Amino acid sequence: MDSLESRLGRIIVVTGSFGSGKSEFSLNLALRLAAGAPAASAREVALVDLDIVNPYFRTREARALLESHGVRAVVPPGDLAYADLPIYGPGVAALIRNPAVRLVLDVGGDEMGATALGGLAPDLEGFDYDGIMVVNPYRPFTRTARAIAAMAAGIQERSRLALRWLESNPNLGPHTTLDVVRRGHAVVVEAARLLGLPVLGLTVRRRFLDEWQVDLATELQVPVMPLEIYLSPPWLEQTLD
Repeated sequence: MDSLESRLGRIIVVTGSFGSGKSEFSLNLALRLAAGAPAASAREVALVDLDIVNPYFRTREARALLESHGVRAVVPPGDLAYADLPIYGPGVAALIRNPAVRLVLDVGGDEMGATALGGLAPDLEGFDYDGIMVVNPYRPFTRTARAIAAMAAGIQERSRLALRWLESNPNLGPHTTLDVVRRGHAVVVEAARLLGLPVLGLTVRRRFLDEWQVDLATELQVPVMPLEIYLSPPWLEQTLD
């Protein structure tokens, strides 16, 4: 089975609702892309943080980590890094046009986030990109297949950009069990069927995969990406072990 990242092209747009895990997914994906052999048409990985919704779980919080692994972190400069604004300059458009850069865009999925993404629609026009909606079916507003499909439709309408994949990220934080993952993934699969979209892969925290010792990729017939947690604030990390 192909790996999750091998399914994706040069430009990757990641969106999702509050609490979906899309920023953590974006960060893990960028690190995996940087660690792997670069594609023939791309020599550098860059991650652009356009998330204006959640002040605690944004990729800009992990700038030092990204840069230490060779990933260019594109975030607002100085004090603006913590502003709840979609601040980005012409450099992002240049990255979109640059065939030597494999680009991950982390964008909020609410109305403001989708509108910010819509601002980049003219720059993305004419370029082949992978639009991914990360889904945690245990979060409000995405608990059923129909609710997920409705949110996906709203994101596409507001952003004027198409989704190509759903990424399954079923979890209840530190209380996640194997049954939680299996049941939640089934909801995401049904949502993908309603939307006529494929499921890109399944994201599961690495420590759970190590504990469970099951081959979910074979069982569920989907690429599995082990997830490391980088963005949790200290007050939450204390509850995870």
